[in-house]
Amino acid sequence: MNELKGAEELVRRFGLLPEGATVLAAVSGGIDSISLLHWLHERGASVAAAHLHHGLRGAAADGDEAFVRDFCAARGIPFYVEHADVGALAARERISSEEAGRRARYDFLERTAAKIGAARVATAHHADDNAETLLFQLIRGARSGLGGIAPARGIYIRPFLGVTRAEIEAYAAAHGLSHRFDAMNDDDAFSRNYLRHEVMPRLAKINSAAALHMAEAAQTLRAESEYLDALAAQLLEQGGAILGARRASVPCKAVCAAPEALRGRMIRLLLDALDVGKRDFTAKHYDAIRELCASEYGRHLDLPRGVTAEKAGGVLRLTVKST
Repeated sequence: MNELKGAEELVRRFGLLPEGATVLAAVSGGIDSISLLHWLHERGASVAAAHLHHGLRGAAADGDEAFVRDFCAARGIPFYVEHADVGALAARERISSEEAGRRARYDFLERTAAKIGAARVATAHHADDNAETLLFQLIRGARSGLGGIAPARGIYIRPFLGVTRAEIEAYAAAHGLSHRFDAMNDDDAFSRNYLRHEVMPRLAKINSAAALHMAEAAQTLRAESEYLDALAAQLLEQGGAILGARRASVPCKAVCAAPEALRGRMIRLLLDALDVGKRDFTAKHYDAIRELCASEYGRHLDLPRGVTAEKAGGVLRLTVKST
């Protein structure tokens, strides 16, 4: 049987599953998360399942919940569920339903993990997801995020980053696992789905291991990026940077004196300190801020997420507008 050796290798490499640790698995009912839950259970982990009902798909979502509940009951796996009104959250926060669902899901997972004493929360992201993330970030002109999805971050672990979607499908077939299907995953109006259905299969025709190779490259880029970020953070601290959720600043000479490879990272770390997230910031924004810093004259920039950049008295200041 296909026992997902790539996942086992990732567990060993990054110490994802400490002995005796309780693991909370995020389970939607799709083939990826059902396979993850089954794999964790079969390898003897102390695993529980968490399922968030988003309130967006009516009877189909009710069916997802019932399916995961029954799957867990048949195997004696503890099951935790929560209902969320993601549509209302999206409207209230003025964000997309996708972003609202992500926030609700991670909030639920972290609260549930704390409640049951789970040391790890496992999600079913796999190598194809990592390859798609790398492509998506390149296409949108991002300077960060090229390292894709981290195998481990905080309490979150993603052992399936070591295996492809095809390997997961083979595992599910070998173990006779049924699963639920979300029709939204077939809608190519979503950029992710278009990459998945149209772009990745064409790359696989060039090299059948394209997704895995791209995922491995992303892991290498992530390790190198983390090292360079640490150097950039050190230069910010030495240069007198002040980081805050609503305002961040740094003397421009600290940025301009830094090696070229670190200047853009220093700007990104300043932006990261602001409580606005990374969404909508692309390479052109980082470049514009860096050019402002190097300019002889003070200027003002309006940036995404209500952020403004100003240079005055040789100091770059990034501020989040009051709403």
